[in-house]
Amino acid sequence: MTAEPVQTYQLKIALRDTSPPIWRRVTLPADTSLGCLHDIIQVCFGWHDSHLHSFTEPSSGRQFVDFDAPLDRDPLRDADEESVTVAEVLPYEGGRLEYTYDFGDDWWHQITLEKTLPPPTPDRRVRCTGGRRAMPCAEDTGGAWGLQAVLDAVADPGALAPEPWTDLVETLREEGFDAARFDRDALDRELAGLDPQPPTATPAPGPAEAALGGRRCSCGEVHDGEDDDDLDMESVPVRPVSLAPRAELVAAARQVPLIACALRLAHWCQGGRAVTSRDVLKPALGRQAVQELALWTQDDELSALRPAERDKRLARLRSSGDLPCLDGPWRLAVYTDLVEISAGTARPGTDLHAAAGDEGVLEVWCQALEDELDALNDLGNLDLPPWLLAALGMQDEDGDGLAAVVLRALYEVPDGEWLDTALLVGALREGLPKQEARLVELFLLQILDRAALLLAEYQAAEVEPGPETSRERDHVLLDILGIEGSTENSDDAPLPGTRLRLTPLGRHGLREYLLAEGVHAPLIGELADADAPTLLDALLDYDQDAAHSEITGWISHRGQGPAAVQLIDACAGLEADAALRRLAAAPVLAELDEPRALAVLRKAAASQVPGCAETAAIALVGRGEIPEGHGPELQMWGLVDHLWGPLGVADEALAVFLEQEGDSVLPLLEQAADDLWRCDHPATGAVLDAAGRLLRARDKALAKRLRRSATKVGSQRRG
Repeated sequence: MTAEPVQTYQLKIALRDTSPPIWRRVTLPADTSLGCLHDIIQVCFGWHDSHLHSFTEPSSGRQFVDFDAPLDRDPLRDADEESVTVAEVLPYEGGRLEYTYDFGDDWWHQITLEKTLPPPTPDRRVRCTGGRRAMPCAEDTGGAWGLQAVLDAVADPGALAPEPWTDLVETLREEGFDAARFDRDALDRELAGLDPQPPTATPAPGPAEAALGGRRCSCGEVHDGEDDDDLDMESVPVRPVSLAPRAELVAAARQVPLIACALRLAHWCQGGRAVTSRDVLKPALGRQAVQELALWTQDDELSALRPAERDKRLARLRSSGDLPCLDGPWRLAVYTDLVEISAGTARPGTDLHAAAGDEGVLEVWCQALEDELDALNDLGNLDLPPWLLAALGMQDEDGDGLAAVVLRALYEVPDGEWLDTALLVGALREGLPKQEARLVELFLLQILDRAALLLAEYQAAEVEPGPETSRERDHVLLDILGIEGSTENSDDAPLPGTRLRLTPLGRHGLREYLLAEGVHAPLIGELADADAPTLLDALLDYDQDAAHSEITGWISHRGQGPAAVQLIDACAGLEADAALRRLAAAPVLAELDEPRALAVLRKAAASQVPGCAETAAIALVGRGEIPEGHGPELQMWGLVDHLWGPLGVADEALAVFLEQEGDSVLPLLEQAADDLWRCDHPATGAVLDAAGRLLRARDKALAKRLRRSATKVGSQRRG
């Protein structure tokens, strides 16, 4: 029997913290092991495989390492890279994975699944389909900053080769190394020698796991419910959104002055333009570019002048870097390789033609915005005094986190609505003492002001500036410091702030940024082609409106009959993961009303397949139909199963579920508490015990009844 062909993945692998960026684009079979992907990356960037390495899932922190390497491993976090496929860690387009090589130099690579391609011919080879910038032998150069020092020295033949890279720099100069030249064909030939093998088999859950009531989690280990209490419950999924059509996004990106000016400058360099040692246009050429390309129209001061006065002002220009209307687009053009500089001359970059196309323009815009948003997280760029940062305790990770909170909050605001600054400030201030809360508010408003300027420049957001707030904020600082004479805002009233509303282009840009940061940012409608397990797993994180849109699209994409079959199959099993899927399946099954779908449900209800039969029967009961072989006990089974899903994640997950669904779940528990011990669901005892503990503070009498039922479950099993 011939095996089904495997899909091909198109990956972009970027070496981070390099400027201009160094990256490679490769295609490979989706079932390639991470161990083989390690070999591919080594070839792509010229590494010698002489140091340790690891892969990291940004969203979960889970690591994949070489189990044969001499390093300490965390059995709860680390998995064998040879046992996992690329498809398992990158299940959707836009997904990100991190690869770190050499834990001393910390070469950090970001891997992005750009496209899922149709299955190829039986040829499984790895191919290079693109890339940017050459990569010298960079082993043991100290990391990205060392590499930059080497490249800068090679580009300046007249300078002394710096220590400790003297030999490397001189060798590269002798070889005529050109950092701007990337030889795709040569790399493609090297990759052809690799054999992208699937991973070794992962052991399936055995009888011992079932006996323990445990499950194999994503780390590869088996844990029972009690061991999962320390799981991170603060990682709240991002709200799914819709994006504008691609053509509309491209058209909007072309209208951004910074992008349009950078493209014009790149074309203007046809034939070569002389630059200074700082890689900016020589002053006379800078003045010429501003005039010929009408860049002055982007400068309010120059635009207000008469032509003769503008000419005089430009004649006094001593450096092309002194004019923002020229310097910003020029630096963007150089950074994105729209312009390439060699031997003191700037020319159009080799990728200019591609960058000027529809997808290229959007990619340049996204890349530029991503870099600016990274800078927003740098507290050194904020106009806050050091003592204030120290008081906030936000010099490093915490400060970055607050900026990320602002960006994510803005991203999740529904289309056409303004970010509610007061609501965001209130959430961040909650529970803090008055002075600390006030400091957090001031810090947040600083970030919002910066974000407003940045996003407006890229036409990523509409901005409504608040009233002048600097004096008012100064009074608040004086009040916090206890300096006499400050009376304003003593009532702790919220400070005025800037209002922001994303444009369609801005939502696309922020989504790309979130994806680059390893945050899964789903799109409404992207699950239409997904299988049922993937759909149900994803729906657990969707709000009601987004879930309904996804459900109707998923069903219409395949028809109600096939949808019913796939959904019921995905509900098989009595472990906690399957229970979570059954919880998500309920609203999907409620949408099925055609005869063919109902026939599938009736057949499944009579099948006696654990999980499938009960799910189908409950769906039929919801339509007023009592399936044969199922009685009143079905409601108790469904209640226990719905609680078992969250409990299988952690006690905290069940607590959140009881809080959110209390109005519907608690009356059912109240009604059936004394009889639930009779339910034949294997998780009945664990569910009753946990619910009894978690409801103790809320309803002591109900909690006691549930714990009494849990005791009866234990007695019944011993008997």
